[in-house]
Amino acid sequence: MYELTGVTKRYTRGKETVLALDGVDLTVPDGDRLVIQGPTGGGKSTLLQMLGGLDRPTSGEVVLDGTDMARLPEARLTRVRSENIGFVFQSFNLIPTLTAQENVETALVPLGIKAKDRRERAAEALKSVGLGERLGHLPGEMSGGQQQRVAIARALVKQPKVLLADEPTGNLDESTRDEIMDVLERMWKEHGLTFVMVTHDSTLAKKAPRLATIRKGRITVKDNPQA
Repeated sequence: MYELTGVTKRYTRGKETVLALDGVDLTVPDGDRLVIQGPTGGGKSTLLQMLGGLDRPTSGEVVLDGTDMARLPEARLTRVRSENIGFVFQSFNLIPTLTAQENVETALVPLGIKAKDRRERAAEALKSVGLGERLGHLPGEMSGGQQQRVAIARALVKQPKVLLADEPTGNLDESTRDEIMDVLERMWKEHGLTFVMVTHDSTLAKKAPRLATIRKGRITVKDNPQA
């Protein structure tokens, strides 16, 4: 479970101070599926970075399963990210010189898993997202949708508790968008993940059980009974 209390984030740009998050209070229960929307610059990606331990708040608490990530030493925070949190980004972030299987394996290297086990787990993860026949393909040999499936496999191969997605369908056409969302939703259900996604796409937001809207660093959350 995530529990955010009084989370504030300020950035300095030259002489200007930008308030990206303004006293955010948020609870995300285990197994929740939460979509975050809001205007550009409203703070939604900053909030996702806080949830992922990719950035620290100026003040406030970001507690995951009883541990305040805002106050962890960097080495321990890196370990929490490596073990518990999977990330999927709009730009896929695959290494172009590595095959699909090798890209997925990179998520297991920090965990000290042996090479043979890494290969086996990466192959299984790729099969689970429909890419069992693409293990040896480079990113440049795959479509955008296939590359995003590799990114999803990489995020989930370490069996995290949390999946965070930042505009995961932003670079995809409508048909491929729907395919990727089907994969993400299936993974969420099969693995019992806590799934938080940032998106501009209102069609996707309407399908979420809970929707958070963030504007000028302030957040409101509502349930969606029709999801």
